[in-house]
Parts: sequence; structure tokens; C-alpha cells
Amino acid sequence: MALTNHRLRRPLLAVATISTACFGLAACGGSDSPSVAVPTGPSTSASGTPSSGASSASQAPTTSSSATSSAAETGDTVTSDFEAGQCFDDTINWNLTPCGRPHKLEITAVVKTRKYADNLVKRGVLRTWTCNNVVASYVGSPSAGFSRILGQPVPTAIDPNSGKEIVCAAAVDRPDDKGYEQITYPLKNRIKDKGYVDYRICTSDRPSQSDAPKIVPCTKPHMAETTGGYVIGKPDGKYPGGRAVDRVALKRCVPLAKRYLGTTRSDVIAAANSSGKTSWGQGMTMTACFVETTKGTFLKPLKGMQDKPLSKFQ
Repeated sequence: MALTNHRLRRPLLAVATISTACFGLAACGGSDSPSVAVPTGPSTSASGTPSSGASSASQAPTTSSSATSSAAETGDTVTSDFEAGQCFDDTINWNLTPCGRPHKLEITAVVKTRKYADNLVKRGVLRTWTCNNVVASYVGSPSAGFSRILGQPVPTAIDPNSGKEIVCAAAVDRPDDKGYEQITYPLKNRIKDKGYVDYRICTSDRPSQSDAPKIVPCTKPHMAETTGGYVIGKPDGKYPGGRAVDRVALKRCVPLAKRYLGTTRSDVIAAANSSGKTSWGQGMTMTACFVETTKGTFLKPLKGMQDKPLSKFQ
């Protein structure tokens, strides 16, 4: 089966939405938390970000790796052609292949739902949000919603039951964000077992000061690296507004940075970079969490740097 390449590009992120208001949280450079980078302008981007604070997990449709959906939900028994843990060779032919062989995608969940089956736009939003939402739990880390391991729904053209289920897959993006890596290992619990560092994303500029921070390989000088990220909100396409996004980014990314660094410091600070209204309406409700330098670049991962001088990481 020859299909159009369905690889989803990583969403462009908006300028950091952690604003000058601290919302009553200890996150503006106090002794107990990292300093927070202040944005230079409003958040206007085509990517997605957190919602008003409701956890996405409670809103997700039921996920299952089994082949049979509930008769109470569907009125009949539907046998799926797919299950979690299966792998696809690429995003063109979408042939199943053993995960020990070279492949580009791995099924993370088969979600049984007919919601919005008669509305292509709303169904598309739900499909995107659902598959972004299951990645973190599949790789074994609740904060790993933003890494080089990306989630995406498989094309409806290859799933005869696409109106009754959403088949989600994950792939490893290349360090320069120019396509998927071909891998020979499973992604199930990958970050839980191997850690986040190898799958972090690095940028040559400061995410807090750029509408679209440039992604570069972490082997090149960079000013920031991701510490993780989150999918938060409901898959209804409704953007909650910048202040609501700010609150979630502040609440999630600041403590994540402190855990990542092992301390708080003034030369390496917490930052967030979130998507805006356009992508929110497409189901991309993401916030990426970063640590960034206030001056200069570095080469080595900053995880666990504690009070070591930045020069040791350059």
C-alpha cells in the first residue's frame, strides 16, 4: 500500500508564556525555585499547549492494546488489526514488521472510541490529542510529553476500523528535527529504562525569547535543552487563553527544572515554550519545559549539574 508520507512535523512553539506575573507561586527567582524567563511578547504560534489546568489523563478515551472493543459502547464486537507494541517499517508503506528489525514507528495504544466519528474536523483534533497524550505513559515517564519521541495517529486509510478506534504510534525524531530515525529497539518504557537525557531536545537560542527556537543536535553548542513536557487540557479545540497556559507552564516546568538540575541557580534558569491558539484548535495542546542559560552556550547535558560551574559543560 503506497500512501502519502504522513509524518507529522513537530509543532512550532510560541514564545515562552511564563509571564511576569507569578500567580502566587514561588517561581520568580526565589531561593526555593529557579528563576523564570520572562517573555518578550505575546504567545502567537501554530502549535499547541496546556489548558486551564485540568489534567488530560482524566479526559482521555479508554486505551487498550487488545483487539476487542466494548459491546456496550459500539453495539457490536470489533476486531482490530492492530495492538500496542507492533511496529511499522516506515510512514509511506505502513507495513507491520518485527520491532527487532529496522522500523520507524511503534504502536502505543489502540483507543476504542466512536466519538466525533461523523465529524472529520473534531475527530482529527481528538486523534491528535489522544496520541500525544499516551506517549508519556508508554515511554514510562509522566513528564516526557515533549521529547524526541513523538506521538501521532496512524492514517485512517490503513485502519478499516478508524471510525471506531484511534491507533496511536510513536517515532524517534532525529536530533536536527529532520525526519524520523530508523531504530531496532522497542519504545515501551524507553525513557523509564534509559532516562530522558538521550531524548532531550536542544535549541541554539533561548526558548523564552524566541517565537520559534531553532532545534539543533545536542552535540552542537546550544543555549537550552528540554527537561520534559506535558499535554494538558481537553481535546475540544478550545484555547483557554495565555494566562491559563502561563499558570500550567509555571506550575509544571519550574519544579521539573529544579529536579533536572538538582538545584536552583541564576545562570541556568527554568523556561517554558508553549503552543498557541491555532494549534490548540488542531489538538496540539503541549508545553515544553526547558532549562536555558542566561548567557553563553554549552555542549554537555545539564542534568544533575547542581552547583558546578557552567564552564564544565561547555
